[in-house]
Amino acid sequence: MQFFSKDALSFREQFNNLRKVQSICLCGLFVAAYVALSFFNLKLTPYLEFRFAFLALAAAAAYGGPVMGMTAGIAGDVVSFFAAPQTGPFFPGFTLSYAILGFAFGLILYRSKVTPVRIFAATFFEFVEACTLNTLWLHFMYGMEWKYLFTIRLVKCIVSLGINTVLLFIFMKAFSKIISSVLTPASVSRS
Repeated sequence: MQFFSKDALSFREQFNNLRKVQSICLCGLFVAAYVALSFFNLKLTPYLEFRFAFLALAAAAAYGGPVMGMTAGIAGDVVSFFAAPQTGPFFPGFTLSYAILGFAFGLILYRSKVTPVRIFAATFFEFVEACTLNTLWLHFMYGMEWKYLFTIRLVKCIVSLGINTVLLFIFMKAFSKIISSVLTPASVSRS
């Protein structure tokens, strides 16, 4: 199984597509969905919360590739910080994390068939990033001991890996049908 589609690495085409009005509008809609989903975070403690905004990020990446995924990750994190009530300060490390996550989702999901293995790979990347980078950002922000923070976040990340895999698989199966109906051969030839 080829892990990345050849289209996922055509960054020049993706940048050119992102400059089109339709792509800018769709990226804005994905960012708006990201912000809306960020209101539904399930916060258990100040350091443990389950987020659902990654679904909008995965949709942006599946539709527009790594470039749109990265753009939606940056814009979505910044806008959601100011739109949703927050308990902590703005930290650009999380923006970097969501940019990397959107880029990785684009590499894995862009113009690719939705399979359980591919979806697990995408959520596993999110799992690794949440355990490492996001834990590091929380360590920098709150000064908590790394081992303690990593341990409590590892438990949360293991639980969310299974939940996120199922959620993303169901969501991407439905979203791939939408993408395939929008990207008919007639609409591709006009662009």
